[in-house]
Order: sequence, then C-alpha cells, then structure tokens
Amino acid sequence: MDMSLDIGFGVLLEATTIGSGTGNYDSFLRLQATGIEEGFNTDQNGNVLDDKSSFTHSLQYGDIQSINIGGTDYIEFRLDLNESNNATNGEITLTDLRVYISGADATLADYNAGFAGFTSVFDLDNSKPQLLIDANHGSGTDDYRVLIPVSLFQAAGATADSYVTLYSSFSGSNGGFEEWRTITTTGGTEDHPAIAIDKVTVDGAASGDGLTVLANDDISWQYTVTNTGNVALSNVIVTDNQSVVVSAVLGADANHNIGDVNNNGLLDVGEVWKFTGSGKAVIGDYSNTGSVSASANGTTVTDTDDSSYFGADPEIAINKVTVDDGTKGDGLNILSGEAISWEYTVTNAGNVALSGVAVTDSDGSVTPVAVLGVDGQAGSGDSTHNVGDVNNNGLLDLGEAWIYTATGVAGTDNYTNTGSASGSFTDDAGHTGTDTATDDSSYFGADPHITLDKKTNGVDHGLNIFQGQPVTWTYDVTNDGNVALTNVVVKDDNGTPGNTADDFNATAITSGGFNTGDSNKNGVLDIGETWHYQATGTAQLGNYVNNATATTDAYTDTAGHTRTPSATDSSDYEGFSNKALTQGFWGSHSDAWDNVANNEGNPTKSAVASGVLSSLDINPRTDGYLLLGDSNHNGIADDDHDLLISISLAKSIESASTSGDARLIMLQQAIAAQLNIDNGVAQPNNLIDEAVMWLKGQGAWAGLGVNVDANNDGIVDQSGSALAGSAVKTSSTAWTKYVDVTDPGTGITDWNGGKEADGEGLKNALMWFNQGQLVTSGPSGDVAWFNGTNIVDEHPNTLDQFWVTLHEVGGLTGIS
Repeated sequence: MDMSLDIGFGVLLEATTIGSGTGNYDSFLRLQATGIEEGFNTDQNGNVLDDKSSFTHSLQYGDIQSINIGGTDYIEFRLDLNESNNATNGEITLTDLRVYISGADATLADYNAGFAGFTSVFDLDNSKPQLLIDANHGSGTDDYRVLIPVSLFQAAGATADSYVTLYSSFSGSNGGFEEWRTITTTGGTEDHPAIAIDKVTVDGAASGDGLTVLANDDISWQYTVTNTGNVALSNVIVTDNQSVVVSAVLGADANHNIGDVNNNGLLDVGEVWKFTGSGKAVIGDYSNTGSVSASANGTTVTDTDDSSYFGADPEIAINKVTVDDGTKGDGLNILSGEAISWEYTVTNAGNVALSGVAVTDSDGSVTPVAVLGVDGQAGSGDSTHNVGDVNNNGLLDLGEAWIYTATGVAGTDNYTNTGSASGSFTDDAGHTGTDTATDDSSYFGADPHITLDKKTNGVDHGLNIFQGQPVTWTYDVTNDGNVALTNVVVKDDNGTPGNTADDFNATAITSGGFNTGDSNKNGVLDIGETWHYQATGTAQLGNYVNNATATTDAYTDTAGHTRTPSATDSSDYEGFSNKALTQGFWGSHSDAWDNVANNEGNPTKSAVASGVLSSLDINPRTDGYLLLGDSNHNGIADDDHDLLISISLAKSIESASTSGDARLIMLQQAIAAQLNIDNGVAQPNNLIDEAVMWLKGQGAWAGLGVNVDANNDGIVDQSGSALAGSAVKTSSTAWTKYVDVTDPGTGITDWNGGKEADGEGLKNALMWFNQGQLVTSGPSGDVAWFNGTNIVDEHPNTLDQFWVTLHEVGGLTGIS
C-alpha cells in the first residue's frame, strides 16, 4: 500500500500515479486561477468562484462508488494537479478542503452563507495546509487521492439522495488547473487496482499480533490477501522478510487458492485468498513482514503487513546450600547429630513470570517450605507470600529470588541431597511450559568417636586373683569414628570413683617414640587405629573395680562447633586371700598365740616381719584360752557356737601327730582355722561355727555321739593335759554319716536328698581352708575353690555357700 497521511478523522491523503486523462474519468470539479484559487462543485450556471463550469457539476451520494482498502470502505476523491508544464515538480498548497452533504445542490449563495444548513463530513482545518507537488506534469495522471471513510458519511446521515459538496482552496497556483473526480455509477469507471494483506501469527487456537508464544512451539503465520480495488488481479505473490516459506492454502481442487471461488486464477474484486507459513517460535521479541504483489493491466500493486510475537522462555534456577548455625555452603564439615537446615534460593532465569513454583528434595524426609515475608517490610513479600515475592502477586517475576528452607539432623559420613524447583508459564494459546532445575548440596557428617577396651590381666570382668599378686591393666583406645583425632589421654579412677585425688594416667605403650598402635607413625589417632596403654598394681583383697576414661582433643567443624570424644570402660577382679596357714604351721608357731609375752622365737618374728603374721600374738584373749567359733575374732563368747579351749590343750593337740580319735582330728583343723581367722583371714561363712556344732553335737550333728563339752560350761573338757572323754573312732557315724549341712533359711537347694556332707567332709573343709584351697575374698566377698591353677566355683560368701562350692568341685572326700 502507498504511503498515506492521516489528515484527520481517518481521512487519508496519498500520492498516486494512476493514469486518468480528461476523457477517462468523470470530473466533477475543475478550478483554475493564478496565486489563490478556490471553488466547489455545483450545477449553477456560469463560473462560480474559480470553477470551470464545463467540468463542474453536482454529485449525489448514491451515485458515488465506494472502494475497500484493508477492510475499510472509503469514498475516493482523486486530484490531478496541472501546474505549468515547464516547472519541475511544481509546488502548490492545499489550504482548505471541506466536504458537506445537503438536501439540495450547493450555490454561490450557500458559499456566501458559509454553507449554513449543510452537514459537515470533513473539514481539513485551514491550520493544517498540505504542500502538494505536481510530480506528474499535465493532465492524464493523478497526483493525489483523498480517501474519506464511508463511516463519516454515514455518521453525517448521508442517504442516496444526499448532495455531496467538495470545497477546496489552493495557494501558489501558477495558472494551471486542478481537477477533482471520483468514481460514479453514472459516469465512466476507471480501473483501480488495489490490494491489501493482513498477516497474523497463529499458535494453536490463538491468532493475532503481539501474541505470547512458548519458545520452540510450532507456530504458523496466516496471510490474508484481499482485492480492495475494482479490477481483478493476477500474478499474486506473497513473501516474508524472515525467509519464511509462504504457501497458498489450496481449495478442494488442490490447484487453486481456497479463496479463488471461481477457480480462474485471478484475485477477483472481493475475493480473499489465504496463504500460510510455519516455523519454530524463537526466544524474545520477534517480528516479520508479509508482502504481497499483484498486477492488473500493466500496473503492479503491493502491500505489506507486520506480525509479531513474544517468545516466552520459562526458565527457573535453584541454588541449594547446607546451613549449620549461620554457616552456609556446600561440602561443609558438620558434627553428626546437629540440627541443620538447607536453604533453597529460586530465581527466574527466563523472560516471563512463572506460576506454580514448587520446591522439593530428593531426600523424602526433607520437606522444603517457603520463607514468608513480613507485613510492612520494604523489599519483602507479605506474611502470606514468599519473602522474595516483592509485589505479592504469587508469580516468580524476573529479578525476584524466592527463598525456601528445610530442616534436618546431620547424619554421619558423606551426604548429598538434591533440591528441585519447577515453575510454569501458559501462553496465549493455552500451552503450558514447565521448567525444572536441580542443585545438589553436600556435607560431611563428622563423627569424632572413640571406644575404650579396658582389661585386668587380659580379662574384662570376673577375674579371680590372689591378693598381693601383680595386676596389669591394659587400655585399648580405638578411633571408630570418621575423623582423625589427637592428644589421646587415658585416666583411671584407681577404684575410687568419688575421689579424683588418686586418679592416674595410663602409660602409652610405645615403640620408636610412637604408640605401638600408630601404624603410620604420624602422632594422630587415625580412623581405625587402636592405641595401647597400660598401668600396673598389686591385687587387693575383695572386689575391685576401676573405671577408665579416654579423651582426645576436641574436633571442630566448619561452623566452629566442637565435640570432645570420650569413652569409658571398667574392669574388675576378685582378690582372694592366700594367707591361710596350715595346722602344721600353727603347731610349730604356738608362741604366736599362747598369750605369753616376749617369748616369741625368731621364726615367729620373721613371720611377723614378712607379713605372714599380723602380730607377735594373734590370740585376742589374754586368759590362757583360745575361743573356737569366734567368727569376728574379738575373743568374746557371744553366741551358742563358741567353745573355749585351753591354750595348753590346744598346743598339745596342734603339735601331736594325727591319731585315730575323730575328735582330735577335727580339733586340729578347727584350732588352725580359728587361728587363721584371728590372723585376719576371712573364713568361709559359718565354717568355724559348723566345726563347733560338730564338737558339741549340735544342729545336724546332734545324736552322733560327740560332745567335747559334756558339762556344758563352754570349755572343752580336759583331763590333765589331754582331751577328756572317750575317743570317737573315724569309723563311727559321727565321722561317716552324711547329714543336711545347709541351713533352710539360705535358700540353697538340697542335693543328694539332704545327705550332703559327713564329719570327715567337715574336717576336710577346715583343712582345705587352712591349706588355701577353700578360699575367700573377704567376709562380704566370695568363696571359691583354688584348684592349683585357677580359682573356680565361686559363690557369695554368705551362710553355708562354701558347701555349694565344695559340692560343685565334685569328687571331694566327705562331700556328696
């Protein structure tokens, strides 16, 4: 389409080169003067103003033929400038142009009255003169045309009978004539080829200009070509300036354009032909121009039309970091078990706002939630929108950064999880594009941890040992965590957990200046290494438990948090007494218990000096007697199972050889057992009392014919320097009859039908105690059997439990 100038109200002024000539069209107004010329079309006789009457006449609206250009109907008035032919591009100014409708033909009187009563269709407004150029010299070729929309005539109330009056004035005329004409149904009709193109972008069901289209979508362009002139057009060609291949939309016959209704290959007046092109939507603003050309009677007409779209590129980005108490990043070292969080920053990396933004995590136990804004805080979303949604529109706009967070607890070792963000955009065609982005974040869960394995003489718990024997404690410290540790210290509480004053540090076992467990000799307790420490001591009597604690220097993570590894372990032993002395020892060391001061010989003194004897005279009494059954060795007869024996008789019995009298055999071991008790050795609970009951015929031993205290004065009967009364043979029932020796109140289950031990078995129990075979770890400790190598069959040293130990040993004479 030629260049057009809108001179007001949609009225177009266009330069044109369409051929005319006075004999080829119906002129309705010619005016001619020099300088200023003016006139209007009328049927009034004579020249009115500067009219040339032979070329001037009235027009009725119904006689004027409209044309359609680009879908708009116009009344076309053509102007042929005929200035001096010897002037090059002579200039003339259109100073006024007015169009009226009226019920009668205009006259000079109407002009003089300012066309009062006429209805104005268009008024150029003489403040907007138009400079015109007579580019086509002489008559026969139009120079300009004025296109007035039919809608202006309709708005003025024009009917077919309405008269149309065109008034124009010019300045700068050099004497040539100016001629106005139009196409009428009654006058001659000239060829007026014209063409229009309307190009739109098509995306699915949406079409138009300025669409928003998802980038990479398949799109097309529709080119609608219309013959807006009055003559059929041939050689219709449509092209696109962006190398789009434009093809005709064919009709049913597959040979002609779908709009070529008569299939004559010509774009007839009123026909609308369709063309199309296709492509892929690109990102961002895009515009292309469709062009059409056609010809009629040697004249080529063209038109162009642009169409544009915006290629939407919905892209989202996510940056995920691990957060430990304000320290953020990837690859942090974090103490395992600490509360941590993850921060997800979601940004718009595309060119359109995104909706439906969602953030998830690959770890199903981690749930990201939006960080909401604060009402009234500048640069922040409100309390119902993400803190980054600064305009609170629920869309992730360009430049916004939305924040999400999730919480968890740091695990152990390397950990990685992936955050995913997605967002969508829907274009004008209803097509939705969803973009997803991911980002990993990792940390190392540091677990500074050690274990301690403590042993006593290679045993964790339950070691039985004799008092005074050497003890070695070993401490193995293992790094079972996942980070190297330094400065290992092992502290032992020395068996007194409530008293730190006597604590001691175990000594590292080293080789070449490094702990023997330091395999790479770097002075660092590396992962998997076990370092060795030890301490030594001497076994005490009774149960001994000591606790050790191993520590290292604190481990510090990336956030500056520290954790000091610590491990504890205990081991124990039961210290049994090995200080019991045999009946033979006491027989040869009677000066140690005879109540005679300062008569101790060197052997006794040496025994005291070496600790074998607790004192030079261990007998707590000073009256010439020894108290049998004195379990608490206080020398006082304070229960029914006590029995005094004169020291003279006791010395005689202890120093005599074994006889066939069961009473003397029993007394020999009973006296030795009591002396061991008086020397500080804890007896098997109730052993010495059991011996006294046998000697006095009490308890389970009653009625067996033995009673060395016949007169019940609490003193062993003595005749001269010998034991009074008749001897008791070792073949008698007093010696051989098995009885129930366990007290019912102890809860001990009888064995062998209650026939558990005989008199000889009791004597043997005393002897085994005196010989260090039936041993104890103290009155509140345990009782057990020493088999020459190990201490076994251990039981609490409570009432009669020693019988259970002897029974469990098995095969002992006198014990079933």
